[in-house]
Amino acid sequence: MNILVIIISVLLSVICVLLALLQHYYFINKLYKRPSINKVVQNYPIQTIDNQEEDMVLYDLNSVLSQPKKTDRVEFIVKNDKVMGTDSEVYNTLQAAIAFKLSGKSHKAMKLFEHAAAIAPENADVLNRYGEFLEQQHHDVVTADELYVKALTYSPDHKAALMNRQRTAPLVEGLDYQLFRTIDSRKDFLKKRMKLDSFDTVKKQAYYLHIYHTVGIEGNTMTVEQLRYLLETGQVVSGKSLVEHNEVLGLEKAMQYIKLLVRTDYIGIKEILGIHRRVMGHVDPIASGVFRDEKVFVGSHIPPPHDQVPALMESYVEWLNSEEAQSMHPVRYAALAHYKLVDIHPFVDGNGRTSRLIMNLILLKAGYPPIMVLKEQREKYYDALKTANMGDVRPFVRFVAQCTLQILDMYIYGTRFLSIDGITEGKENRLLTIAEF
Repeated sequence: MNILVIIISVLLSVICVLLALLQHYYFINKLYKRPSINKVVQNYPIQTIDNQEEDMVLYDLNSVLSQPKKTDRVEFIVKNDKVMGTDSEVYNTLQAAIAFKLSGKSHKAMKLFEHAAAIAPENADVLNRYGEFLEQQHHDVVTADELYVKALTYSPDHKAALMNRQRTAPLVEGLDYQLFRTIDSRKDFLKKRMKLDSFDTVKKQAYYLHIYHTVGIEGNTMTVEQLRYLLETGQVVSGKSLVEHNEVLGLEKAMQYIKLLVRTDYIGIKEILGIHRRVMGHVDPIASGVFRDEKVFVGSHIPPPHDQVPALMESYVEWLNSEEAQSMHPVRYAALAHYKLVDIHPFVDGNGRTSRLIMNLILLKAGYPPIMVLKEQREKYYDALKTANMGDVRPFVRFVAQCTLQILDMYIYGTRFLSIDGITEGKENRLLTIAEF
């Protein structure tokens, strides 16, 4: 009998332990269960926006923008921040790069030329030799020409750079002209498709992408789904700061204002201040729509003193509405309008967003869709602006031209896949539409 009691007691103890373990496991799993991807990324009831077709358009347009573009041009960025090497280090690196070039080891030569340009960004010999390498080995005349110009900026009498520049200048001018012709042909093609019923859907989703990338360049961390939810419902997005909410709301108001300004013939101080007031009105109501009254620094660039801003803005507006400016190709005109304003830097904050909106206002007036600078293009965008500050604005104009091509391709793709390929077609098949153009 005693043995039976002991056995029963042991069994009861084992059962209690098992129950305790199961209970512990259940609560731990419940407390620390990893949330779904939707909850991690969104953290708000996105299911209230129930339009599967529009979701698909948004996803696919964003995918097109993310597709790597085929190009013969080498991705090259010269860092203007000085990371200087010793004279001997620069000389040895340059000589090694030339030796690898002559021996046919192009990849190793490229790495050494890149390193030489990084440690000696103002060395005319390095810049000139690097340009020659890109021109001869990669047939990249445009980047080579930019390097020759940089070399002459630091050493105006550099004979080799002068000779190279004389040869490449007319070639690059022809390529730039061809680029603008390509933009015009795609614009004309898109214009024929604007009457499609599907175009409104494409424009609506492109609108969200525009806001997403524009505020994203400035550091806003909202996803495109989150800002879309904010704008469509007016409800707060959990986990995002008040400033990020206000940046999105302010830009949305400014873009609506731009639509009204498209109908006007004159862009004046009042209109520019009105754009900035809407961009920054939610973030900083006191400084919004007011010229700065303090000195500012933009990296290594020092904008004009604040007491010169009113006069400079008067000159800017005069140029903006001049026959000279308006007779340019619209893309060049828009790019220069952007650069000239951001160079003056008339506001304490919001200069980039205001400049990009004025750029798009000019493009909209000329019949182009508004362009967007992608978050992923941030480094190239700022590098082109730095190069313009050094005296060569052509790379920035080309950057804006490439962004224009990019947005035209996105719209062409969007209207084609909605009207021809159909929503239910496979994504890989739909991506062929741009290549066919």
